[in-house]
Amino acid sequence: MRYTHLIIAILFILITGNAIYSYSQENSPQQTAGAQTVKTETIDQAAGSVQQDVPEPADQAAADETAALPEKMQAVPEEQKSTVSLWSLFRKGGPFMWPILLFAAIACGFIIERFIVFKKANLNPREFIEELNGKISGEDLKSVESFCAANDYILSRIIQKGLKLRSLGHDRVEKGLAVAGSVQVAALERGLNVLSSLGNIVPMLGFLGTVSGMISAFSRIASADQVNARLVAGGIEEALLTTAAGLIVAIPTLFFYNYFVHRIEVFIADVEKISSDIMEKMIEETHG
Repeated sequence: MRYTHLIIAILFILITGNAIYSYSQENSPQQTAGAQTVKTETIDQAAGSVQQDVPEPADQAAADETAALPEKMQAVPEEQKSTVSLWSLFRKGGPFMWPILLFAAIACGFIIERFIVFKKANLNPREFIEELNGKISGEDLKSVESFCAANDYILSRIIQKGLKLRSLGHDRVEKGLAVAGSVQVAALERGLNVLSSLGNIVPMLGFLGTVSGMISAFSRIASADQVNARLVAGGIEEALLTTAAGLIVAIPTLFFYNYFVHRIEVFIADVEKISSDIMEKMIEETHG
């Protein structure tokens, strides 16, 4: 499990790159160019046939309209040229799209790896907890220890390590439960600091790309004699694309980070409650 997140990140990059490339090939300008050529030929043929059918003494307005027909029909292929692929959007986002993609792959790797760890850990086995509470309230601590030894859960291992020290007194049991719980919580929190950092760094990269795009736009304005919308559109598009990419990566990263933190908090609450019940049971057995 040590290199699981790295392997998943590499697979994510490969799959994403292949998807972007495939999508860009499917929406290649060659298809649009081919369709445009066919339509242009069809329009020319139609215009020629119309011009042949129209008598020479016909109205001049009809002839002008026929001559303008190809120019009007060519507006459709121009709209088709505006079809944008994922790869072209990625390239228009500028150089900051590459670190955003890299951090997205790393975040994806850590999220999947943590899901696997949490699934195997089974942090909140409700049936086990209910049966354990019944044994704590109705039986002695020795039977509780035997019950925990027969069930392989993180929670049962924590309790078992604490109960092994009950012959040394209440303080040692309480400290043993706290130390065992801290060790397990630290193992569950491994990698969550990376998710938290990525969730905060990636939007900053997006905003940095925004600043870069605006600098590019204003540089073009400063170096141009005449300013028009097309001149600054590239820089503004770069700014918006990097901002959107940063938010698209950061939002799910922080969502899963908070989800994992919530799961750990619920686990800690269960450990603290059961530990408190065990300490009360020890006091009853000692002074009973």
